Amino acid sequence: MDDLILYVGAFLIGSIPFGYGLVKIFKKTDLRTKGAGHTGVTNVWKVAGAPLGLLTLILDILKGAAAVSLAHTLSPADQPDWILAGFLALVADEFPVFLKFKGGRGIGTAVGVFAALLFWRMVK
Repeated sequence: MDDLILYVGAFLIGSIPFGYGLVKIFKKTDLRTKGAGHTGVTNVWKVAGAPLGLLTLILDILKGAAAVSLAHTLSPADQPDWILAGFLALVADEFPVFLKFKGGRGIGTAVGVFAALLFWRMVK
């Protein structure tokens, strides 16, 4: 049961569309209808500018790290769970449930996943 909570939690964390939300709040536009149509960092940067692009990058990195850290917290000795949680967050970033499975490209989330995996592996 804990594994199911972990996997669903990692997927839901990865599904949070930070770029879409930031552009919707600050620019009052639907990011999916502008530029490349993705909700990730590069499209946010092109459509809304560098400040929102950088904020999206930071939040996406934290999102990937949060999924791996959740796995580490719930399953500290099971490193395959950490990897699977990171993978699920990455897949969810590209196919978020909150935006009908059309999201970003997973670049920022992947950076966060790999950084967290390295961090938790080094401190173990």
